[in-house]
Amino acid sequence: MILYIKALGFSEYDSKEKAEDLVTHIIEHPTDRYVTSDNEGKVKIEYYKSYGKDFGLVVRGQLDEKEELLIHTVLPYAKGRYIMDTHEIDIVENTDKHNFSGYCEEQKSGTPVSFFLQNLVDYHDIELEENAYINGVKLTAFAVEGTIILPVEKDEDEENLEIAEQMIREELLNEARDGNEDAIDALEEEALEATKVLRDRLKQEDLLTILDGFFIPVGDDADIYSILGTIKDARKLINRTTREHIWRIKLLCMNMMYDVYINEKDLVGKPTKGMRFKGTSWVHGIIDFEVISE
Repeated sequence: MILYIKALGFSEYDSKEKAEDLVTHIIEHPTDRYVTSDNEGKVKIEYYKSYGKDFGLVVRGQLDEKEELLIHTVLPYAKGRYIMDTHEIDIVENTDKHNFSGYCEEQKSGTPVSFFLQNLVDYHDIELEENAYINGVKLTAFAVEGTIILPVEKDEDEENLEIAEQMIREELLNEARDGNEDAIDALEEEALEATKVLRDRLKQEDLLTILDGFFIPVGDDADIYSILGTIKDARKLINRTTREHIWRIKLLCMNMMYDVYINEKDLVGKPTKGMRFKGTSWVHGIIDFEVISE
């Protein structure tokens, strides 16, 4: 996943040798360093290096039997700013056994979300706590390509209808989670009807003129998504070391609010409030853990 560090202004670090130099620098000059143990007693270490406002890189490693550091990966990180309410979160160890993924549903829309767990040390620290709770998750996306496109045109009546439909759907989702079979049947019928309408409209219209947004997993990695959402704000940042410019785009997508980071070189168009962003991104999540004292 080293490809995605270019979203934070590291487009020139495209070879193994350059990446190794970068990792060495982070280990020798970290902004923060965290140490923890997993449930098997293995010592995990993370080195965080800030390269701009609220973003940077993290190097993950583990001590072997001789207490020598084995480096597993270097990753982009950013401080998520918007907490997303979820029904529950499942945390699963990935096949490489060095990283974890989270799986959940956005509370109001029922949108399924898979994300790469960013605050792994926090998870290991509370893993064995019986009184640990999850308040929600803060998502961040790192995009390798993107395009700014026009919004879908709607009049006031259409906007009001969408709001009303969303409120009805929220109520049905809550009832379905409580086991109401009528609500489950209604949601299934709604999904079938929406699919039929979409297919009919696609015969004469373009997808981007029909849908406000989408959040679709692509490829073999569950946390890589094709996303389309409405821009609520955008700010240009700079990588203090490489001097490359980065856009941090506040995006509303499928009722989820999160930041998308993308290298200015990889973005077609200028992000402006009200326009839409479409691109491919790696979705990370910071889980908000809380331990309740008895």
